[in-house]
Amino acid sequence: MGRSEGADVDEFLLIGVDGGATEVKAHAVACDDLGRRTSFRLRPESASRVYPRLPGFVPLSVTEQLAQRDSGDLRRSAEEIEQASRWVTAAAEAVVDVARQCGVARVLVGVGMPGLKTPDGRGINVINNGPRIPDYLDRFEQQVAAAGITLLAPVAALGSDADYCGLGEEYADEGLFRDVQNAYYCGGGTGIADALKLRGRLVPFDQARTWIQKSWQIPSALGPTFEKLVSASSLNRVWTELNAVTRRPPVNPTPYPEVAALTGDPLAAAWLDTAALVLAELIFERLWTIRNGRAATAQRGEAYARLAPEHEYRGLLLDRVVIGQRVGLIYGDPRFRPVFGERVDAYLAAFVARSGDADMSAAYLQPPTGGGANAGQASATLKAGFLRASRLRAAPALGAAIAALQAFVK
Repeated sequence: MGRSEGADVDEFLLIGVDGGATEVKAHAVACDDLGRRTSFRLRPESASRVYPRLPGFVPLSVTEQLAQRDSGDLRRSAEEIEQASRWVTAAAEAVVDVARQCGVARVLVGVGMPGLKTPDGRGINVINNGPRIPDYLDRFEQQVAAAGITLLAPVAALGSDADYCGLGEEYADEGLFRDVQNAYYCGGGTGIADALKLRGRLVPFDQARTWIQKSWQIPSALGPTFEKLVSASSLNRVWTELNAVTRRPPVNPTPYPEVAALTGDPLAAAWLDTAALVLAELIFERLWTIRNGRAATAQRGEAYARLAPEHEYRGLLLDRVVIGQRVGLIYGDPRFRPVFGERVDAYLAAFVARSGDADMSAAYLQPPTGGGANAGQASATLKAGFLRASRLRAAPALGAAIAALQAFVK
C-alpha cells in the first residue's frame, strides 16, 4: 500500500481482524486509491487461529457481567484471565502471520470483536460466549510489537463486527450498500450482525438503540431470539439436536442441514423451511420498524415495548436487504435456492402482503396480476433483487481495515 494523503508513511500493510466467538481471522486488505478510499478489496494473504479452550472456563451470565460492569468492579477468575490471554495471543499471532506472508514489518490494523466495550473502546467488559478482556488492545499491541512487527498507529478502538460489516458493504469494491441510499444488512455467522444505511449514511445500531433492537435481543414468534434460531451456528445446532432426538445417526450424515435437505432428508427440509420463515420474520420486523416504528407486539417482550415508536427515519422504504456471512452464502447458492432461498423470499412476500401497508407492498412486491387489491396474498412475489446475498467473503475484516485507515487519515 502506498503513501496516503497527509500521512507520513511510505509503505505499510493494512490488516483487518475479525474476532469471532470461536476463532479469529486476519486478512490483508488493499486500497487502490487512498485519496478516494472507496476501492477496498481483500488480498490473498490471510490467517486464522481457533481459540484454545481452557477446560475449566465457564463464562459468567450476561446478567452478572452487566451488574459487575455497572458497579465498576469486574471480578475475573484465574480461568477467565487465562482464557482472555489465549484470545489475545491468537489474534496477535494471526496478524503477525499475515504480515510475514506479505513480507512487511509495518502494519495498520483494525480489530472487530464481539461484546460490549470498555468506555475507552480498548477492551471488552461484557461478552456472551467468551472471556472479558478489559485490556485487550494494550496486550494485543504489546504482543504484535514483541514479534517484530511495527504498528503504524495504535489500534483506534475495538469495533463491532456488525458495524464493520456495514462499512465493508459501503466501501468495498463489491459492497452492496454502495449504490443505494437505504438498506439493511443481516449477517448470519456465529451470531447475527445487524447493519443499517439510512438516508445515505451508515447508522450503527448502538446509535439507534432507542427505537430498534439487535437480533440477539428480539424474541421471534417461535419464542427464542432471532439469533438463537437463524445464525449459521444455530442452523447447525438445531439440526444436530433434531438428529439426537432420534437416537440414531441420519441416513446421510452431515453437520449442515442445507446439505441434508438436498438428499431428501425430511427433518432437514422441515428445519430449513422453519428457519426461512424466521429469517423472513426478522427482515419484515426491520422493514416495518423503519417504515412505521416498532410494532405493538406482545411476544417481543417488555424491552421491545419500551422502544420509541417515533424516530427520525420513520417513513423510509428500503432499497435493498443484504444477507451476509454463512447464511448469505446459503441464501445465494443456487443449489440451496429450492430448500432455503426461495422459501425466504416467499415468506417475506407473504408478511409484506398481509401487513396492510400499501406503500410497502408497492415497494417490495411484484405488481398483482389481477383480482383486486387483496388478491394474491398467498402467492405474493418479492421484487427481484430486493434481497441480495453479500458478495463479500470477509465483510467484518474489510470493515475493520477500512475503519483503521479512516481513523489514521483523520
